[in-house]
Amino acid sequence: MQTSIDASRRALAAAAACAVGFGATWLLFVRTSAGQWLDGELLPRAERGGYAQPTVLLEPAQLVLNRFGNPLLIGLTVLGLVLGGLLTHRVRAAVAALALFGGAVGVAGLAKQVIIRPELGVVGSSTHNSFPSGHVTAAIALLLAFLLVVPARVRWVVAVPGTTGVSVVAAATMIVGWHRFSDVVGSLLLAGAVFFLAAAGLARWPDKHGEPDPDHSSGTGLLALACGATLLMMVLLAFATDAGVPLLAATAAVSVLAMLLVGAAIHLTRPVDPATGLENTEPPRAYVHPGRL
Repeated sequence: MQTSIDASRRALAAAAACAVGFGATWLLFVRTSAGQWLDGELLPRAERGGYAQPTVLLEPAQLVLNRFGNPLLIGLTVLGLVLGGLLTHRVRAAVAALALFGGAVGVAGLAKQVIIRPELGVVGSSTHNSFPSGHVTAAIALLLAFLLVVPARVRWVVAVPGTTGVSVVAAATMIVGWHRFSDVVGSLLLAGAVFFLAAAGLARWPDKHGEPDPDHSSGTGLLALACGATLLMMVLLAFATDAGVPLLAATAAVSVLAMLLVGAAIHLTRPVDPATGLENTEPPRAYVHPGRL
């Protein structure tokens, strides 16, 4: 049986993997000509200038970003996060979730200011750095923060629509030309690294009054996530025949990465019984009267 220390170490290993992935994405797509070229092939510059993609999805994408970028909406969502932690007696989880959201968004903003995109002679590329995406970082960080707070038995209920929403926001930033494919990938990995750091701390110091609530729906949840990602791609293929293969490929890759990240987040942060420090992964055994043995 895994202990809380083992769970913490596992989360730290996942954080390190995400951090390495973030660094590799930056190194490959920002610092090399091949990476800049690939970014340009996935989301080429439009003929009229700029990187907004000429597709019927452009206006819906702008609407999505205008709604999600509303500070009031984000503030109310964060408030709901705190209230959820208080109502479920998961105060430490709420604090970790707030640190996760603020830390991920803060690091993304700082990285965008510090990182320099060099001129490597790639046709159609520019030296304007947009790595990583603040919008996508905020979206995935909010989802992961809620996964820290809500009881384990309902995490998949939050994860499936949440992952679809993150995929929509990520696709929207690429469609309107705000961000390149690599910006979105880097944002997901950055938020993942911060999430697993928060989860590692929470595993070592869990809420003492949090009820142990094992989650036994991993297979069902993963299937639901896969179905959600597939449905999103079917909608894009049906209504955006002018989107082009590169944009659809970038959207599909981002959706799959978001699905894998959320699935790993739930699987690697299985709840630890605060009374024993052991992972509560087994359902309670049914009582059998000695006389019936």
